[in-house]
Parts: sequence; C-alpha cells; structure tokens
Amino acid sequence: MLTINNVKIKGISATVPHKEVNNIDFAQYYGEKETLKLIDSIGVKHRYISTDNITSSDLCLESANRIINSLSWERNDIGAIIFVSQTPDYQLPATACILQSKLNLPDTTLAFDINMGCSGYIYGLQIASSLVSNGIKKVLLLVGDTISKLIKTGDRSTEFLFGDAGSATALEYEEGSNITFELGSDGAGWENIVARQPIPSTNSRAAHYSYLEMNGAEVFSFTLTRVPKLVNNFLNNLSLKAEEIDLAIYHQANLFMLKHLFKKSKLSEEQTVTSINHYGNTSCASIPLTLCYSSKREKYNNTLLVGFGVGLSWGAAICDLSDTLLLPVEVMNNDN
Repeated sequence: MLTINNVKIKGISATVPHKEVNNIDFAQYYGEKETLKLIDSIGVKHRYISTDNITSSDLCLESANRIINSLSWERNDIGAIIFVSQTPDYQLPATACILQSKLNLPDTTLAFDINMGCSGYIYGLQIASSLVSNGIKKVLLLVGDTISKLIKTGDRSTEFLFGDAGSATALEYEEGSNITFELGSDGAGWENIVARQPIPSTNSRAAHYSYLEMNGAEVFSFTLTRVPKLVNNFLNNLSLKAEEIDLAIYHQANLFMLKHLFKKSKLSEEQTVTSINHYGNTSCASIPLTLCYSSKREKYNNTLLVGFGVGLSWGAAICDLSDTLLLPVEVMNNDN
C-alpha cells in the first residue's frame, strides 16, 4: 500500500464516439432468445464504437480540451501528459507526444505512454500522482481505448461486450490532499486476455492491431478470487469499513461479475454506480467514464476505485472527490 501526499484530482471528463450500437440487433445472427440471454448476462444493451477515422487519442483529445477549458488551466502550466491505452495511434512514436502537440502544450512537457488495460486507470493515476507529489504541479492523465477494433466477428465472448471511450483526468499539487493505492499483478495468467493474431488493416491512423482473445471462465475465476481479497484487505489496512465508502467505482467488466464483487465486499447498490448498460466495457477508460456518468451523485468523500483484468493485473485507490469537477459524458459529434 502506498499513500501519495499533496495531490488532488481537480477534474475528470470522458468522451465516447458518436456511433451507437444496440446489442439486440445481434438477434438477426443469433436469434432473439440467445441474444437476450447474452445481454442479460453481461448487462450491455448499448455501446458506442469508433469508426475507422476515430482513434483512442481523438477521444482523449476531446476530453482533454474540455477539462482544461472547464478548469481554466493555463496550458503552459501543464508539466506532464501520460497516455494509457492498449490501442495507440501507432506502434511508435508514443501517442502522448502527438497529443502534446495537438493540445499546444509547451515543449517542456514530459510525455509518455503506458500500455495497460482494465487496471490501467489505477496504474496511471498512481504514476501521475507521484509526478505531482514530486514537483510537477499539474499533470494530465489521458486514458482511453478503442477495443471494438480488436473484436473478431462471431466471437460471442467479446462482440457483445466492448465499447470505446477516452478520458482526461487533471491532477494538481494541493497540500493536505492525498490518494492511497494498492497495485499488483500475476503475469502467469497473461494468456487469458491476449491479442496476438494480426488483423489485416489499411488504416494509416492505427497501429497494427491483433484480434482480442479472452478466456471468460478463467477471467471470471481470477476476478472473483483476487478482487474481493484486494478490496477487503485494502479497506482493512485503511481502517475503513465497507459502509464508510461513499462511492465505489469498479472497472466495468460485466454486470453479472460486478454484482458478485459488490456482494463479496458488502457494498450496497446505493454505494455503487455501473455504466456498462449504456457504454459496455470500455477497458481502461471504464472507471473515469463511470465517474463522469455518476456526476449527479452527492457524496464522494471516500471514493473507492478498483481496476482488474488484462495482465493479469489489479489495483485499488481511495481518494476524496467531493470537490472534483466531473463533467457529464460527451458524445463526439462526428468523425475528425
């Protein structure tokens, strides 16, 4: 467990592409009965997916401009930009460098990418917080994925589940404010969520992606074994009881799984928010997206954030978001 002092999350924004998908439309391929069964199990009715012209960085760019303008941040004051994604624009250079230019940030800005998925927001948040605590006064954390581009047609374990989104989190130095983290990984399970079969592509604005493969049974077993232990030990080490959590936001893996996880950690419906019904599993962007979706909630003092999945990896954070600006989720108007 690690507590990082003097860092505050000032604001969060999230953006989804404009193309909306209704999962009931799969009934023409799988039949209505089978389709409704899958929708009910994973809890995804609607998703937003990217067209060929939209990349993860486009979604994050929209979010970044919104939060910078809403907070009235001076762009010259931003000392670092971190881009967390498994679907970068190119194999190289780092997408963060491209975003630094598009956002008109100064050439003194530190810029780098992190290749992480389901727990990527927690990992990125810890690294960004460390930079703030150690002297970089303002940091922009951009987290987003377009996982829908990795889905193979006919793969029922993935094609009902994933949506696309990009987010921006603004962190700033603030004395007396802190965030506590717990992170971990078990690479022995790496093959349970993997992309290794190349996808033929002629899109010059995308890295050479591969099809996503997921062993649902193994991922489910890992999650139910690891995540409740993570959360319960984390809260115990913080001397917090489950009922003292004001809001718990978990990675939106699937609804059936989330209900089991909440129950195992004794978190009530009033303490939790899910967005998977409207946006699907948006990979590393699911936590900030769900925070923005929850923007009408009143209590955020003890906010618990939990990520888990690809790697296999996991992470939890506890923070005070009571005066954090949470912008409503925005739908991009059209392709860039």
